[in-house]
Amino acid sequence: MEYDRSVGRRLGLGLIVLGLFAVAAYVIQAFIAVVVFAIFLYYSVRPIHRFLRRFGIPQRLRAILAIVLFGVPFLVLLVYTVGIIVIEAQALIEAYDIQNQVLNQGLEEIDIAALDLDTLQEAITTAGAQGSIVAALFSLSGALSVVGSAFVQMLILVVLTYYMLVDGPGLRAWLIANFDDTGIIRNYLDEVDPELSMTLFGNIVNVFVTAIVGVAVFFTYNVFAPEAAQIPFPGLLGALAGIGSLIPVIGIKLVYVPVGIGLAATVFAAGQTALLFYVGVFFVVSAIFVDFIPDFFIRALISGDNTHTGMLLVSYIVGPTVFGFYGLFLLPILLILLINATQILLPYVLWGEDTPAQQTTLGEFGGPDQRPPSTAGTADSEKTPVVETDD
Repeated sequence: MEYDRSVGRRLGLGLIVLGLFAVAAYVIQAFIAVVVFAIFLYYSVRPIHRFLRRFGIPQRLRAILAIVLFGVPFLVLLVYTVGIIVIEAQALIEAYDIQNQVLNQGLEEIDIAALDLDTLQEAITTAGAQGSIVAALFSLSGALSVVGSAFVQMLILVVLTYYMLVDGPGLRAWLIANFDDTGIIRNYLDEVDPELSMTLFGNIVNVFVTAIVGVAVFFTYNVFAPEAAQIPFPGLLGALAGIGSLIPVIGIKLVYVPVGIGLAATVFAAGQTALLFYVGVFFVVSAIFVDFIPDFFIRALISGDNTHTGMLLVSYIVGPTVFGFYGLFLLPILLILLINATQILLPYVLWGEDTPAQQTTLGEFGGPDQRPPSTAGTADSEKTPVVETDD
């Protein structure tokens, strides 16, 4: 059989392209936490970026303003809140004499930028234990290395977010124009993009906003409450309230209601019934500012339409367990990509554009007493395909 030189050239170029993609994947994998957080920050600031369009502000300036007005303050609040949580978690562990390796493991999970916490801890410990100039220099070098790594990763985070805001629409248009003759990629992106926006800008932001509000409210309460009626570990409980917001209606109540009951039992057992007034204030303030306001004003705007709530909740739980802290963002993203790929891309792969799958969504099926809708006797012309093309 005669050798086809064009096929050989295509195969060789394909191997080169595959190698370049492999190198790019390796680089992204090394900074996977930063990339995932950049995607989260992009969807978080994009509504502000679009809102500023009505004022006639140029696109690049709008991107800078969106990051400066929301992105940077949010990251500062997030880092500050996480710092408080780490300090209180350490105090809790020391109070109950839990082994140090549990603390170290928890700190590694909270490390959102994959910093070398062991190096930082060793540097600080060495500086405190040894007074020599050499030891201090080594300690300072280790601390500077950690700070430098954090700065570089923060810079990458901001730059990626900026260029996704500026060049994201152009990249989408380029992909569709060059690789989407059938319209299936456009259909997939049209479904994935708003769902990612709702999930990341919605549920995740709701978690952090609720946690930050909870920390602020609980600390403020402790400022005015007598010592006998103060909340133990307010920062940690505020963070738990944020995580509890993932469970609709009752999630946050699972945090402040038991705490309030415990406070009431404590002051009652101590014979200081007058302090029950402060416990009542705690219930009212928590119900309004930590529970009702974030849930009412944020969740009403951010609920996803197609992603099953239970599956999303499981992804929030499993993600940090599998990938670390950034798994809180990564696994929901993968879940949304997978669900929409199953609903849109898979039918196209199996049946092609001329015979799309007659799919229904999971939400159309009820309990055991309800049967799936039957399509028997329905004319083909009356069936509405899930996947539509632009042809």
